[in-house]
Amino acid sequence: MKSVSICVLTVLLVTSAAFAQEREGFAGRPITSNLFMPTGNTLNSGEFSIGIGPVEYGITDNVQIGTNLLLFIFQFYNADLKVSFIDTERQAFAAGLGFGYFDLDLFGAEGDVSFTSLSPYLAYTTSIGPKTRMHFSGNYSYFEGDADIEDAEATASTSGTSVAVGVEHSLSNKTKFVGDVGYDVTFEGLRFGGGVLWGWEVFRLKLGLQYFSPKGIGGLVLPYIGLWWRFDG
Repeated sequence: MKSVSICVLTVLLVTSAAFAQEREGFAGRPITSNLFMPTGNTLNSGEFSIGIGPVEYGITDNVQIGTNLLLFIFQFYNADLKVSFIDTERQAFAAGLGFGYFDLDLFGAEGDVSFTSLSPYLAYTTSIGPKTRMHFSGNYSYFEGDADIEDAEATASTSGTSVAVGVEHSLSNKTKFVGDVGYDVTFEGLRFGGGVLWGWEVFRLKLGLQYFSPKGIGGLVLPYIGLWWRFDG
């Protein structure tokens, strides 16, 4: 009887440890964005992600919605919808639509500057090895308002119609290297960067560096610092 109890206890401990290890890091929870480009994956059903501004929620295993609450402070109202059509261990494909509205005159500010932006995009992810995935994406930026998007001053975080390719390599279950290269058609500039992504059971941290060279402006460098929490539903 004593030996049976010891066996049962051992099985329970091993099972619990295996389950905890499975939920740690990125196991079963693929990333939804690489460095600055989207991937073909979405959040799992009931999952939600909370960062310093960005908030995302998985309505189903194939549909997620999101917004950046921090931008509301600057009167830029935004939302994002992402739908996954293929989601397997080896490949994923998703389509999305970003929406934004800005109105400087909403609270009586001098001048009436407003615009609406729509950004449909496609993202495809494929595995090229047991620890490496490639990402491909393209988006079109539609802009309507009191000024043209081409008249906007390009910054390191500015983005127009663009295409991008990225690589994601898992160094361990909790650490990834991510790197992206893209071309912005609107601002006629090359964008590339790399970083390291760490993931624990809930907390995520991404540190990297991004370089952007729009036409007519010298190269712009932007440190990338992202932190967020990803919770199960």
